[in-house]
Amino acid sequence: MKPIIAITQGEARGIGPEIIIKALQKPSIFKLCTPIIIGEAKYFKPLQKKVLILPPLASHTSCYGALKHAALLCLENKASAFVTAPVDKHEITQKEGVRFTGHTEFLKNMCERYFKRPFHPTMFFVSPKERIALVTTHLALKNVSKALSPELLRKTIFNVHAGLQSLFQIPNPKLALLGLNPHAGEGGLLGKEEETILKPALQWAHRQNIHLSGPYAADSFFVDRWRFFDATLALYHDQGLTPFKARNFHSSTNVTLGLPLIRTSVDHGVGYDISGKNKANPLSMQVAIEWAAKLAKRRKNIPWEM
Repeated sequence: MKPIIAITQGEARGIGPEIIIKALQKPSIFKLCTPIIIGEAKYFKPLQKKVLILPPLASHTSCYGALKHAALLCLENKASAFVTAPVDKHEITQKEGVRFTGHTEFLKNMCERYFKRPFHPTMFFVSPKERIALVTTHLALKNVSKALSPELLRKTIFNVHAGLQSLFQIPNPKLALLGLNPHAGEGGLLGKEEETILKPALQWAHRQNIHLSGPYAADSFFVDRWRFFDATLALYHDQGLTPFKARNFHSSTNVTLGLPLIRTSVDHGVGYDISGKNKANPLSMQVAIEWAAKLAKRRKNIPWEM
């Protein structure tokens, strides 16, 4: 049986429908999986005879309703995994009356309501060249230091280590941890977080037989050292994704680790500036669908708690 992959429409005024239509022109996608689209059928007329299109759940915005429907299909085991097209966070926050900071945080809340237990998701980006995880996600820079804790580090390290073993089939992954401050704190001269938060997490990882090295100064790490690790743990969004996207834009995929479902996503935003101009590159959507299909087959092996 080929896995069923639900694809959400994303923000309809952006490039979501365009990249989905273009991605599903690739015949090899249908050899890997059975894609279905969750969205308004009017946006997908070229695919109406080729792909099942299910409507969004009732909501103020069709992109939010599509997201809820796709997640529910996965939670109820009616879909093997799902892929998300980009949404406008501000638009959803305004129209839905919820604080929507991102898909990852939304899915955490949905899983917690469904299973009635806490989860700790991790944003994990993969490309043909490298992999990078974020310890904090969509958070203002001024709040990063306050959000970091040994417990948060432990949960993220566990998710990445377990995800690499179960989903990416790397038996003994090698992980690198970046420092927070310039030059990884210079022994405490430029900040204490490396000594008080990061090094205790490294010691915990070693006790768990997890191969974790660091903390490394982020400015020099991305010159060449990243090549020697299976994944890098960045402490905040732009610390990791600025160098990662500079090397991998359109060829990378966001994979959510730490939740009892498989979700992948494109590596870009809604693209209002090129919407309707037939300029959108579908490669990231194609790769996200392919990864969802591959990972769905390994889903039963996922451990989601320490």
